[in-house]
Amino acid sequence: MQSRRITIKDIAEAVGVSTSLVSFVMNNKGKHYRVSEEMTRRIQETARALNYQPNNAARSLRSGRSRTIGVIVSDISNPFFADIARRIEDNAYKYNYTVIFGSSDENAAKLENLINVMVNKGVDGLIIVPCHGSEEVIRQLAETSLPLVLLDRTIPELEISHVVLNNRKATALATEHLIEQGYRRIEMVSYDMRLSNTLERETGYSSTMEQQGLKSFIHTHRIKFQHIPEQIQKVVQEITQSSHPAEAIIFATNTLAIEGLKALAKFNITVPDNIAVVGFDGSEAFELYHTTLTYIKQPIEQFGYEAVELLIKGIENQDKSRIASITLSPELIRGNSSRKK
Repeated sequence: MQSRRITIKDIAEAVGVSTSLVSFVMNNKGKHYRVSEEMTRRIQETARALNYQPNNAARSLRSGRSRTIGVIVSDISNPFFADIARRIEDNAYKYNYTVIFGSSDENAAKLENLINVMVNKGVDGLIIVPCHGSEEVIRQLAETSLPLVLLDRTIPELEISHVVLNNRKATALATEHLIEQGYRRIEMVSYDMRLSNTLERETGYSSTMEQQGLKSFIHTHRIKFQHIPEQIQKVVQEITQSSHPAEAIIFATNTLAIEGLKALAKFNITVPDNIAVVGFDGSEAFELYHTTLTYIKQPIEQFGYEAVELLIKGIENQDKSRIASITLSPELIRGNSSRKK
């Protein structure tokens, strides 16, 4: 057990340099004082190895900052958000920021409470995945001087810096791929939440179907965020046991894909022999499935990196009039689940 706090002096002695040099690096001023990249890397690695924890209280008194940022996602247990959280934490560490995480569970009241808690803790900025019903809370927050970046979703009527996926292109890629494979009765399973990413994914699917002359086959099934497994089972029954069953399904999220595959297995519906499937995001759970999954890959590392970069710029520059919009590109990963039988 470490008996005392590791200091900058300890790092300096371990690396064999002056305390001022270590201080420059740990305060993210290495480039300004012409510290080489190799020396910067050695100092940062030594700091991690010694489990150095910056004295944020003292630093905050000197700079007026807490060196902490708050991150609120919809569900930290969701692999997509868990992976992004990891990338956010890694990138924030490079700037000597500590990250506080919270999950809204798609509940606007909980999101508001988390914002209040983090603001009261003195965070220097926030990265937020907005949920349905949180528009007014986000608007009020945007009117303050606290730097803010929206992640994964936007609120179209508000000008706030954000990092999102090109969701319309994502489902267009999935739909085009299935059509190229020879499928026509392609249906989509989405959430009953009027969120920007959900709406864009639905639009990408429906507009592509319409452009290909398949307007009569457009069918989007929307389920609520609660009790997902039970709802998915009903939807799968409807899709596969109707008088005109679907030939293929696009699941709009990772969670929906996992639960959808479980439901298909329960009803002894084999993928892709009985129905083709395209999901969203990869998952270790899919590695246990009997066939490889075709899915839309999101650039998770970029999500985390870009969100932190935007937020740090907002914190350092203190200029909220500079709104940045970053749209990331999806990639279709082809597996056997969409292979034409």
